[in-house]
Amino acid sequence: MPDRGLLERASIAAGPAGPHDEGATWSLGGVRIAQVTFEVNREAALSFLPEDVGRPVPCYARLIITEAASSPAGSFRMANLFVGGRYRMMPRNLLVEGIVDGDMGAVAAALGGPFRPGSVEIHRVDGQLTATVAASEGALARVLLPALSAVDPGMLRWDAWLGFADLDGAVQLVEYGPRPAAAEAFLSKGATLETPAELPRAHTWRQLRNLNTISACYLEGSAELALPQVQQVIA
Repeated sequence: MPDRGLLERASIAAGPAGPHDEGATWSLGGVRIAQVTFEVNREAALSFLPEDVGRPVPCYARLIITEAASSPAGSFRMANLFVGGRYRMMPRNLLVEGIVDGDMGAVAAALGGPFRPGSVEIHRVDGQLTATVAASEGALARVLLPALSAVDPGMLRWDAWLGFADLDGAVQLVEYGPRPAAAEAFLSKGATLETPAELPRAHTWRQLRNLNTISACYLEGSAELALPQVQQVIA
């Protein structure tokens, strides 16, 4: 039997989102997306997955940093921390927390959550990418993608996202995610993702700290962001 998630309903934080028409999307222009996939502690991964979602082997998380120069929410940057899972036999990224640098109200109203405000920086200089994520308690993550190597955009894989939304007073599992149209795409070997040791051990980002980097990629271009579609009510 596969391990199932242990997330308790009472701990789920989600705002209202939608409802959206089937296939509804946001158009994002001037997009930059960096993705780092990394192994995490099994117990931590299960604690952030609902029972409907099983864990992969090995347990992994993803940090996906998105910058959009234009969108229905204006320009914004967000850093989404996901736990990898399998839902209805398909690989999915389950949103644990999103840090929004921009109009958080507009982002949360469209996507649900959980989101909170913070600072997200992303820079591409001299063939490498650096990024930082911070919130009210301080730094959460530092990312380095060295030696960016150009690849065909078709080589990059973008799994759908799962999150939560409070619709008519019920917390529901929703599916959404990016559909990039990359003008430039890159892989990076030797990428690092560091979580400050000063964060308390019980902190979400410390629990899901990087134990071993699996892969990292980066793209620039445009994207459609599919808006959340309800999957089921969490019982």
